[in-house]
Amino acid sequence: MDQNRALTRWGAVCSMAASVCFLVPLSFYFYFLPAAGSSATHALDPASFLPWMASRGGVRVALWWVTGLTFLIALIGIPRALRELLKDGAPATAKVAELSGVLGMFTLVLANLMLAAGEMPLARAYVAAGDAVRPAIVALYEWQRLVTALLFDVLGFLLLSAWITASSVAGLVTSKLSKGLGWFGVVTGVLALCFAVGYALSIKWLGEQGIGALSLLALPAWMMWLGVVLWRAAR
Repeated sequence: MDQNRALTRWGAVCSMAASVCFLVPLSFYFYFLPAAGSSATHALDPASFLPWMASRGGVRVALWWVTGLTFLIALIGIPRALRELLKDGAPATAKVAELSGVLGMFTLVLANLMLAAGEMPLARAYVAAGDAVRPAIVALYEWQRLVTALLFDVLGFLLLSAWITASSVAGLVTSKLSKGLGWFGVVTGVLALCFAVGYALSIKWLGEQGIGALSLLALPAWMMWLGVVLWRAAR
C-alpha cells in the first residue's frame, strides 16, 4: 500500500511538473520562433530554412531540448501512476493504456532528440557547401524532417491519444476519475488524434494548424488536473 501511494505521489509530481514545463515550449512555439523570423511551416522550405537555422537557429534547438525534457518528465511518472489508479476497476485497459502512454512519450522524446542533434549540423553544412553538394544535403535534411515528423506528429500523438482516451473512458466507467476530468481527458485524446490524423493526411484545418493545435493547450491542462487528482489519491 505504501509503495502504491509512493508511485501515485511521484506520478502526481511528474504530472504537475510536466504541465508547468509545457509552458516553455509553448512560449517558444508561439512567440520566440516567430520573433526570430521562423514559423511552424518554415522547415518546409529548405532553401530559406537552412540558412536561417545556421544563423539564428539556437532558439529552435532550445525548443527541441525543452520539449523533449517535458515529455521525459511525463514519461517517468504519469503512465505508471495512472495505471495504479485504474488497475482495480479495469486492469486490462489500464495496462494497455500505460503501454500506449510509455511508447507515445518515448517516441516524442526520441524525435525531439533527433531534431535537437540533427538540424543544426545539416544547416551549417548547407551554408558552407557549394552548389554541387547542396542538393545532397537537402535530400538528407528532407529525410530527417520526414522521419521525425512521422515519429512526433503522427505516431507520438496517435499513441498519446490512445493512452489518454482509453484511460479517461476507463476512469469514467469505474468512477476512478471524476466526470469532469474523465470527459476532459476524452476531449484531449480526440484533439491529439486530430493532430496526428490532420498531419498524416495533410488536412490543415484538422492538424497542427487547425483543430489539432488545441491539443497543445489541452494536454498541459489535463496533466495539471490529473496531477491534482493523483496527489489527492496518494493521501
